[in-house]
Amino acid sequence: MLNLPLVSFVVTSYNYEKYLLKTLESIKNQTYKNFEILIVDDASCDNSVKIAEKFIEENQDLKITLFVNETNQGQMAAMLKGLKESQGQFVSFIDSDDILMPDFAKIHIQTHLKTSVGMTSCAIIEIGEEDEVHTFNSISSPPCCSIEDLLNTEKNDYKIVKARFGGWHWSPNSSAMYRKAAIELLCYYKNAGKWRICPDKFIMNYAHLIGGSANINAPLVAYRRHASNAGNCTLVTGNKKLHSDKTSLVNLNNNIKIRPETIKFLWQEKSKLGLRNVIKLSLLCL
Repeated sequence: MLNLPLVSFVVTSYNYEKYLLKTLESIKNQTYKNFEILIVDDASCDNSVKIAEKFIEENQDLKITLFVNETNQGQMAAMLKGLKESQGQFVSFIDSDDILMPDFAKIHIQTHLKTSVGMTSCAIIEIGEEDEVHTFNSISSPPCCSIEDLLNTEKNDYKIVKARFGGWHWSPNSSAMYRKAAIELLCYYKNAGKWRICPDKFIMNYAHLIGGSANINAPLVAYRRHASNAGNCTLVTGNKKLHSDKTSLVNLNNNIKIRPETIKFLWQEKSKLGLRNVIKLSLLCL
C-alpha cells in the first residue's frame, strides 16, 4: 500500500491576532488530510501566541507544533526555522493573515506528482480586512487561461514556468508549495536578515532554479490586503498595480541582491551540491 506524502504547513506569525485563527482553521479544513502544522511566532507582542496555544489545545487530534522566537528575526528566518523542523516531503509557508481554500493541498500535491517540479504556485483571491472579496482574477497572479478555468478547480490546469532566474512569475508567498528536496539546502543559509520583507522573491526563484516551477490556474488561497501588510503598500485599481515608494525600494533592493546572494550561497555549499552543479546553476543566475 502506497502512502500519501506528508505536507508541512509552516505558518509564520507576527502580530496578526485578528487573522491567525482564520488561517489555522483554513489549514485544519483541508480536504487533503496528511499534514502537519508548524507555527513560528516571531516575538509577537499581541495575543497571537495565546491564540495559537488555544488552537493547539482544542485540536489535539492534529499534529501541531508551536515555536516562539525570543526576539524578532524577520519572516525569512521564521520560514527557515519551520523548514528545519518540518517532516513533510512538501512544504508550504503560509502568512498568518491569509486563508487557504479547502482543496489547496490536494491540488498542489496532484500537480507536484504530475510534474516533479520543485515548486508550485496557484492563483489567488484578493480579500480585505473583513474577508470581503475584491477579485478572483488578481493582477498579483499570473494570468489564467479563462474565468471558466479559474473557477473550475476540478480541472486542475497548470502551466510549467519557462523563465530565467531573478524575475517574478508567481503569486505571493502563501500560494506556493515546495518539494522539500528542492529547498532543503536553504536550512544552511546564513543571511536571512537580508530578506526580512518579501522573502518569497528569494525562495521562489531559488526553488525555480533548482527544480523548476509550475503555476496552477485555480485560486486556492485568499490573499489579504490590509493596513499592516506589504501588499497594502501597492495600490491596485482595475488592471493597474501602483507601488508606493516604500514598496518600489524593497523591490529594487531585492532585484539588486538576489543574484549575488544566490551565487554566493551556491558556492558556499559546493561540497553538498558538487562543483559541476554549482557552476551550471551560477551561470543560470546571470
